[in-house]
Amino acid sequence: MLAYCDYIAHIIQKNLKKNDVEGFLDNVGKVNFDLDENGAYRSTKKTVGVIDKHGKGYTITIEEMGNGTKV
Repeated sequence: MLAYCDYIAHIIQKNLKKNDVEGFLDNVGKVNFDLDENGAYRSTKKTVGVIDKHGKGYTITIEEMGNGTKV
């Protein structure tokens, strides 16, 4: 079964700053892949870093939960 982590991460990364109408965000980083120390693919997990207007950092994590998981 396909996982849509890449797609979801891309949508979040592309639109988060654009939709920050209150101006609370300073920077939305690129999508980071879950790679091992040699750069090999580890999992479908993705992260996006965000910095708010006060310089505080956040990590948004996109990770498969498995079939049948409720949100």
